[in-house]
Formats: sequence, C-alpha cells, structure tokens
Amino acid sequence: MTEKGHLLAWKITGKLAIWMLLIVAGVSYFFFNYSLKTINSLYAENFHNKMLITYEYTRRVLSDVYVLVTNNVYYLEHDLDNPDNHKYVMERIVRSGTRVHSCGINFIPDYYPKKGHKFCPFAWRNPANREEINIEEKGDADYDYQDTKWFRSVIDGDTAKWSEPFYDGYDNKTTLAAYMVPIHDSKGKAIAVLGADVSLDWLTQKLAETDSTYNATGYVSDANGLKSQSYIINRNGTFITHPIGSRVMEEVFFNHLKGTDDFDIEMLIEKMKKGTVSEKESEKKFFFDGQESYLFFTPLKYTDWMMVTVVPCRTIDMLGITYGFQIIVVLLLAMLSILILNFLFIWRR
Repeated sequence: MTEKGHLLAWKITGKLAIWMLLIVAGVSYFFFNYSLKTINSLYAENFHNKMLITYEYTRRVLSDVYVLVTNNVYYLEHDLDNPDNHKYVMERIVRSGTRVHSCGINFIPDYYPKKGHKFCPFAWRNPANREEINIEEKGDADYDYQDTKWFRSVIDGDTAKWSEPFYDGYDNKTTLAAYMVPIHDSKGKAIAVLGADVSLDWLTQKLAETDSTYNATGYVSDANGLKSQSYIINRNGTFITHPIGSRVMEEVFFNHLKGTDDFDIEMLIEKMKKGTVSEKESEKKFFFDGQESYLFFTPLKYTDWMMVTVVPCRTIDMLGITYGFQIIVVLLLAMLSILILNFLFIWRR
C-alpha cells in the first residue's frame, strides 16, 4: 500500500475513533445519570435476599424448638400424677433439640406439696461435652421464680411466648432465650411453665458467618473497610445479638440511628416497632453509627424479634459504579476492535 493509502487509513480511523469516543461518552453519561440508580436497586435487592436467606435459617431453628416443646405438652399434661418422670421429659427435650441449651418445667406454689413449695425438674447440656445431659429437681433452696415477670406473664396470660434474653444461671455469661408454654391440669388451669432455653451464641455466630461469607464474595470491598452487618433486635430495639458481646441486652439499635434530609428516622422506627418488612431500600438512606447506610429488616415469625441488616451506602454505590465501569471497558474494547479492523481493511486495499 502507498504512503498516501496509509495516511488515508489513519485519517479515516482517527475520525471514526473521535465519533466512537463521543458515542461512548454519551452512553456513559446516560448510564451514570439514569441507569446507576437501577443498578443500585438490583444490588440492594441482593442484600435483601441475603437477609431473607439468613432469616429463613433462623426461623427454621426457632420453629424446631417451638415444635419440640409443643409436642411434649400433651404428654406432660397427662402424666401430672408422676412428678418423678418430669425430669426425664426435660432430658428428652434437650437431647432431641440440637440447639436446646437447657429445659425446665416450673410449677405454681405447692402443686406437689411433697416436693416442696417450689418444684422445677430441669435438664441441661454440659458445655464441655454436648452429648452429656445433666438432670436434677430444683426446689426451695435453688431460686425463686414464682414472682418473676416471665413466669407470671405465661401463667396469668395463659399464653405461649418467647422470653426476653437472659444470662445462663450457671456461668452468668451465656445469653439465652426461652420458648415458654403453659401446662394445664385436668380442669384447664395453668399450673406450670415449660421452657426450652436456646443459646443465642449460635445465632450471633451464624449471623457473623453469613456476613463474613457475603462480605468476602466481592459484594463488599474489605479494602475500603465497608462491610454489611446483621443483628437480631427486639421490638423495642434492644440488641439480642451483636458482634460486641457487651452491647447485647445493654444497648438499643434505634439509638445508633439518625435520619437524613430525605427521610425522618421516626417513621422508620415506627415501622420497625410494628413488625413490618422493609421495602424500596435503595431509595432511603439513614446514618448508622455515623455511616450513611441502607437498612433491610424483617420480623421473625412467632417472636417479637426482628432481623436487621445494615449496609453502608458506599458499598452498594461502589458496586454500581464498578459494574458501570465494566460496561464502559467492554464498549471501549469493542470500539478498539472496530478501529483496528477498519484500519486493516483500508490499509490492505
């Protein structure tokens, strides 16, 4: 090919490159101004679905405890004449429930006079050897439960419920929550509370494991220190789980929230207290511990608890921008390929 032909090839390719760069610039401008919000919404939905997967796992575990306890009510109510058998029922419940830490049945005063004023058959799992189940009959010398809020609420209200978190009476550091049901005599009177205690440590570990796995898959940039974090709170906002153990049962989630110019925090708190499910997450931003964030939340069935996932806005924003740049890179590579082919076609003619 002549020098004039080479010059023509470069001239045509140069003009084509300018037009294609203008097209890519226009597409990029449109994408970042009109499409980025949609991309962010898709990534927000990914975090929402991740929360629901963790929720479903947690719900199944709590439901298993609910079923296990409920299935033993009939047997206990029809064997009230044999108080010595009750501790073996407690042992069976603990052994059958892989997440059950301990189990006890607390009777109203003097229901079994020969057993003392207070009577509470009890079984618990040895923390050092989970296969070992210990059983005993607690009585007057052990602890006073008959005027406690949890006992009175179940007996007087004649209703099943999950308890507020509490510390294990043996080590005073393991956080527990109990599913409690009333036990009735032949006349239908509530005469005892059957409760199965679940350690909240496994729940904290499960949330941390899920967050860690999700944060390490590229959804979150650890290099920027941006991480999603999941919690279980009660309807009043008290932490039931938290990576920092000292915050459990001591601090309130809502106290870490602040509103933005676009949304009033009071509306959010009211929705969460009512047990609603979050929606349109990417359209609302809040400050959590000073970090602008999106919040995803859903109530846990059969409890007064709520699962909450906090995701820094920069996390999702960076994901959207990264995705946008990937598209632009593809466009630039396609443009470069066309220019090379165009140059070679003209050069060879």
